[in-house]
Amino acid sequence: MKCRGLRLKSCCCCVNLRAGCFFMALFEIFASILGFFVGEDGRFLLMGRTAYMVHFIGSIFLMMSSILIEVLVVIYLVTNIIHLIFCTAFIIDYALSCSFCIFESIPVFFTLVFSLYFWIVAYSYWRRLLWEHNLENDD
Repeated sequence: MKCRGLRLKSCCCCVNLRAGCFFMALFEIFASILGFFVGEDGRFLLMGRTAYMVHFIGSIFLMMSSILIEVLVVIYLVTNIIHLIFCTAFIIDYALSCSFCIFESIPVFFTLVFSLYFWIVAYSYWRRLLWEHNLENDD
């Protein structure tokens, strides 16, 4: 049985998926900490900070899944989707409401773009785990 669907064979074209997920989790933890301190005001401030907190917890689960318990990657995938949706709304609202805050929003925008790529890598890692643990594969 072949592994079909969207998947990557490596992270950043040179690192295997397990090690890539570990390093991604480290980056996402630091990006979540950065996201806690973005924005002093805004209508969606509480929603943005809550999304970063949920994503922080999901990144810890991703780190644990790359070391010990592999099934925890699913929790990261869900929390990353929540993070992408709510923090995108927060950043758009914050950048439009504050005229001089665009420079503060640019690093967070790049972390959101990286987070989208990291979701694809984690999904590929999860698909690889499902394929490896399937009894019907032909390898």
